[in-house]
Amino acid sequence: MTKVVQCSPSVLGANGSVIRLELSAGVGGPLKKKNATSEPAVSLARKGKEIAMSASERAMGKATKDSLSLLPCFYFVELPILVSSIVSLYFLEWTDIFKPVRWGFSCYDRSLSLPYIEPTHEVIPFLMLLILTFGAPAVTIMIGEGILFCWLSKTQSGPGAEANINAAGCNFNSYIRRAIRFVGVHLFGLCATALITDIIQLSTGYPAPYFLTVCKPNYTYLNSSCDENSFILEDICSGTDTPIINAGRKSFPSQHATLASFAAVYISMYFNSTLTDSSKLLKPLLVFSFIISAIICGLTRIIQHKNHAIDVYLGFLLGGGIALYLGLHAVGNFQPSEVKQKCEPQIKDAVRSL
Repeated sequence: MTKVVQCSPSVLGANGSVIRLELSAGVGGPLKKKNATSEPAVSLARKGKEIAMSASERAMGKATKDSLSLLPCFYFVELPILVSSIVSLYFLEWTDIFKPVRWGFSCYDRSLSLPYIEPTHEVIPFLMLLILTFGAPAVTIMIGEGILFCWLSKTQSGPGAEANINAAGCNFNSYIRRAIRFVGVHLFGLCATALITDIIQLSTGYPAPYFLTVCKPNYTYLNSSCDENSFILEDICSGTDTPIINAGRKSFPSQHATLASFAAVYISMYFNSTLTDSSKLLKPLLVFSFIISAIICGLTRIIQHKNHAIDVYLGFLLGGGIALYLGLHAVGNFQPSEVKQKCEPQIKDAVRSL
């Protein structure tokens, strides 16, 4: 016969929980101790762990997305377009396959007889122009994206500004994706700007301020006498340096102005979209530094008689317009894709309400 003895409910265990004792008086009867409140606590702890694990799994699911079109679009669409732009720019800029149209000029035109300055004596030569328009913005974007990625990874416990992408077994985090996208569009924009500038220059053939200095026209080749009011369409140049003469026919618009303006507007849009308002002076300082550099690039072309003033001013407009278009439509004003998806329904609703 087993006899069960229950102790008073006021008996407490080591952890402060109520202990219920069951004593068996039989032979070899075991002493049983049960915790009345430990079982619910253990079950609640298990449920909490399950909830935390499911939340972390959901976060990991949101942090990584699968994409089947990322690499094919890059290899078969974007990369061929970029390579073809660079190849086309090479043939237009550094070969004599395409020659500018021969624009006429007036006899003894003083506006086209200014001194010619050698490329080695230019204030901003072509190599420095490439550094200012491509090297400096590209390095700035990569540094800015690295700082943004590290800051968002620590503060938000996430993958960065955008979700990671798994494409064909390769995992691309937000830093790699955004840096390659922004720098790639910047490089494509520079090539497109240079191509458009070269096409306009070859189509117009507008002479530079130093054209008659390098052309060295021989007015005795004319059948008629040359006075100050006549306009010459024939090729009467006696100069021997053909590349310089052809370069003197490519003044409109200024290539330095278009490239510098594109780089300044593009990187300024990047600063305005990524930098927060907590830094009151950092954003204007960076923006003004690139804009002033672009203005200096254009003004030196006027001072050193490489381009006319109208060539530089219209070059600023052309480069800035291309940068504005690519910044808004190609990279979505440098905003993360999640932010753009949230903003699109709001914009559509606002348009419908109008």
